[in-house]
Amino acid sequence: MPVKENQETLVRTKARELCSAMELRGWASTKFVPTPPYGYTLISTTGCRAWFGKRWGMICDDREDHLKVVLDVPRGKVTEAELSQRTALPITGEKEDISSVEIIDNRDRDTIVLYLYVSELKNLEFKNSEIMEIVSDVRRWACL
Repeated sequence: MPVKENQETLVRTKARELCSAMELRGWASTKFVPTPPYGYTLISTTGCRAWFGKRWGMICDDREDHLKVVLDVPRGKVTEAELSQRTALPITGEKEDISSVEIIDNRDRDTIVLYLYVSELKNLEFKNSEIMEIVSDVRRWACL
């Protein structure tokens, strides 16, 4: 279900927590641009490899039931199976309402999508999580 403007939810709280965890890593070259109603766009101040522009991801907090982390990576850097193993989440399938991972094959890049549902978000601390390690890898692969 979509979230109403200015409605506070666990998903929105966790989106801000993820941004804070990323800022704690000292990434001066990444800006978090609020992008209503979707969440935050991750912008590299130095540019990105393999495609035009500076956007390398999004943190989408526009749903009540899940947080979506969308990360652009150069083609072929990681597989769904590797992501699934690292996060201990299944590959996105027909069953909805469970946390999962997928890779979307775009023309000039791959896009990693992590779906994190409230049931997992409640106990997830991003600061020292494997999800933060994946985001760190993506930033290293994608940004100059």
